[in-house]
Amino acid sequence: MTTIEDLTINGDDSQNVIGNTVGQSLIINQIKNVRGRPSMFLSEKYIAGRVRVYVPALNHDQIAHVLARDNTVAVSGPDGAGVVTTAIAVLRQVRPGLRIQWFSAVEDDVDQVAAKTRCHGYLVRARDEDSWRLRSFLEALRTSDGFAVIVGTAVELRRFADFLQAVDVEPPPAEKVYHSHLARRGLEESSWPYWGRGLELLKEASPSDARRLALLVDEIGREGGDELDVERAYLRWAEELATWFGSHQNLLDQTLMIAAAAIAPADEIQVYGAALSLARRLEIKPPGGGLAWTPTKSLIDLLETGRDNDRVFFRRHGYEKSVLRHVCVEYPLARMELLSWLSALPTDDVLALEAPLSHRLVGVFADLAAGYNAPEKITQMARSWSEDNHDLAYLVLSQTCLHPVVGGRVRQKLYEWSRQRQTPQTLKLTIVRVCEILGQTHPSLALTRLRYLATFGNEQVRQEVFEVARSLAEFDSGTVFMTALHWARTATDNSFKDAFRRLNVAMRLLLDLLPDFGDAELRAVMETLDQLVSDGHPRLRSYILSWACALAADHRSPVLTLALTLAASGEDGTPNTRRTFGTDLFLSLVISRDFQGLSSILTSAPPIDPLIYNSPWRIALHNPGVFSHFDKALRLWLDTAAAREDLRPPLVSALVTAAHCDPLRRQRLITRVRAWAAGNPYRRTVKEAILIRALLPEWHRWLLMLWVRLRTTFTPGM
Repeated sequence: MTTIEDLTINGDDSQNVIGNTVGQSLIINQIKNVRGRPSMFLSEKYIAGRVRVYVPALNHDQIAHVLARDNTVAVSGPDGAGVVTTAIAVLRQVRPGLRIQWFSAVEDDVDQVAAKTRCHGYLVRARDEDSWRLRSFLEALRTSDGFAVIVGTAVELRRFADFLQAVDVEPPPAEKVYHSHLARRGLEESSWPYWGRGLELLKEASPSDARRLALLVDEIGREGGDELDVERAYLRWAEELATWFGSHQNLLDQTLMIAAAAIAPADEIQVYGAALSLARRLEIKPPGGGLAWTPTKSLIDLLETGRDNDRVFFRRHGYEKSVLRHVCVEYPLARMELLSWLSALPTDDVLALEAPLSHRLVGVFADLAAGYNAPEKITQMARSWSEDNHDLAYLVLSQTCLHPVVGGRVRQKLYEWSRQRQTPQTLKLTIVRVCEILGQTHPSLALTRLRYLATFGNEQVRQEVFEVARSLAEFDSGTVFMTALHWARTATDNSFKDAFRRLNVAMRLLLDLLPDFGDAELRAVMETLDQLVSDGHPRLRSYILSWACALAADHRSPVLTLALTLAASGEDGTPNTRRTFGTDLFLSLVISRDFQGLSSILTSAPPIDPLIYNSPWRIALHNPGVFSHFDKALRLWLDTAAAREDLRPPLVSALVTAAHCDPLRRQRLITRVRAWAAGNPYRRTVKEAILIRALLPEWHRWLLMLWVRLRTTFTPGM
């Protein structure tokens, strides 16, 4: 049995879900929730605050020395000993301003550690690791010149003793920790630092206990409580609860207390309904039915609660959480029944609870299930809720996927679901949004699950994947960009449909993120497009073409260079996949017009060397029917030559050179040029410039040349 020393039960905020996907307001609330819980997310604000209030461990200097020397140190200690706080403090001492993040060698991409260009600090939970992956991580760490602290209990770290020597943290006196936290809360000048009973409670306490006592002093003091209230809350109302349960042996009274603790604040009818549901779950069948229960007039006295507009609430700070904890500890055989009951309440058809209360109950269930190591129950309920109550599924998964005890197993289930094609649509959509929470701490881990969801998901899922990945890019754009690049480069290892789905999301991300990056990233995208042209499924060609054209909107010159390079590839003149794609891309770029209606790649380009356009035109003239934009591109090319006298010679030369060595190409060019110029004297100059050099047979060309010379001599301007 695994428990958490300081189990937290949340779920007090009202949250709403809109539509058939998780609502934005609920997502925002959950992100705030995660960022407010340091066991899940290490914000810079939290790290700075924790370092500021930190009371050094007695062997702090020893731990810092080992970390500075080896870039790695393992720190062990029991729950509450301040192991994580010590780890954060030594990381910041060895390298001030160091960016610190949680890392899982088993789940995160170890290769990304070695690729980091900026020094990072990593916190690794020993309980989640295996020897092989941890060794790989430490090797990558040495390459990147980063720092890592592996934290856990002595038992958890014992598995790695052959390559990792642990240092047992020696906690500072709890009294000093208590005083430090009081000072941080502005209470150093009050009477609380000298509270005798409080100092007595801390004699055998851990740093975590001291921090919790200071927190209770602050919170209960603000509520108008006194020293006795703080003491009882610190002891989790243990004596009061033992007395209450000892003096109320009636099981119906106990179910009322448990129900009220789970759903309060709530109206009396809801308390009775929840209690009845629990009684049925526990197979309690009282004689007399509803008349056997305590009447409403006596309910407040029985539960020692308050009433506000017929709503029952607990006056004592943290009392309701202590009730549930007391039941789980004192009655372990009823623990799973309690969890099953809690998981059923949010969707109970008889109670028909409103959404805010249902959401709060899911939070209570999630924290209890995680705290008492029941990940299977969590994922079971998430799967069930995702069918008709996706908001509940989202809440339970987002609140547990980063939990220090069950988080690893919940994430593993998310991974398995994301890789299964037959995972229900509603569950896929839920997982996508959970990845936004997961990515706050483990971006590469979240992106791995998003990759499979994009590969096996429909259009709606892919749109959600794009939005979540884009959201994560605001937090870590470099990781998202490089991951999207990897998705694109590996997409062709799949079938056409899977490759298209993954590429659809990857290329949208790359195009959307590219403006925030520089030339190196642009080159990487261009190289990826080149690779896709060579290795991609033929049916992907039209999509790759559209992505390349979209890229050309902001990066015309590099895309044009890619088109010309592809069109010129290959040793012989036979068009291959790369050559035909390059030609198609070139023609697609040619038909883009400027404000005058001319080809923008010609009017905005540097001085034209006709030879660079030789290859795509030669390929296009070889088989015009293959290229849907051929005729439109040729006509716009000719229009540009007619309108821009300064560009006319190189544009004409490009076409003639492309057709020159092949009579069939020359004939196709001549036919289309004559059709373009028919009946339009404005176009005659361009037409004759081409025909003079391309007309067949040769004597026709010479005759035309003589006629043009005579006409221009005797009738200038004609």
